[in-house]
Amino acid sequence: MEQEIKIKTKDNHIIYGTRNWQGKHKRTLLIFVHGLTGSSREHQYFNAVPFFTKKGFDTFRFDFYSRKPNGRQLSDTCVTIHVNDLKLVLNKFQDKYKNIFLIGHSLGALVILKSNLSGIKKIVLWDPTKGFTNTKDKFITYNKSLNKYILRWGKETLANKKMINEWAEAREPGKIIRKLDTPIKFIFAESGTHKHWLPYLKMIKPKNDYVIIRGSSHNFCEEGTEEKLFEETLKWIV
Repeated sequence: MEQEIKIKTKDNHIIYGTRNWQGKHKRTLLIFVHGLTGSSREHQYFNAVPFFTKKGFDTFRFDFYSRKPNGRQLSDTCVTIHVNDLKLVLNKFQDKYKNIFLIGHSLGALVILKSNLSGIKKIVLWDPTKGFTNTKDKFITYNKSLNKYILRWGKETLANKKMINEWAEAREPGKIIRKLDTPIKFIFAESGTHKHWLPYLKMIKPKNDYVIIRGSSHNFCEEGTEEKLFEETLKWIV
């Protein structure tokens, strides 16, 4: 089953999302949080639906920005806005489910870590962003006339200063990690961010785990890596 859901924000935008389930609604909901320039239609979220609903979970995937009416535009958003929008998503479902799990990829992982996680059963971070110290390392340039940064990632994307600055802060996640009180699992890509994050994991107080999926890149798009991503996620949430 599938349900399109619209969530209104206080600043007159709409968050668009999709809830999926099999049979009757379950007592547990998985909420997927996408990364920068991402969407709920990326393979790792779209394909997660049949995998996890068959295992007895409801799923919800949503877009931080959208071309649909009153959807946000990426160039107007930042991590703080994402955190506020995720809060609205959680408010929508927390009285409907006994257990809620958050699963975030890349920048979505940072959004989760900066959020109020009270009432969240566990979280899973898929190759979380490591931030940066130099925009050139991320193929990002500042355009003075636009007063925006341009992400040159095959297709050029605009981002504002606050987004870039808040994203960069992930290079030093110690403060966030020390405050964490929700069980967490990191699933890293082999060519991803594990070398940056592993030294910080010893700061985590609640139950935690990590795994590196061999042969995978940041988006887990190599043959067989998506399946391993889902299987490792399932191990943590059952």
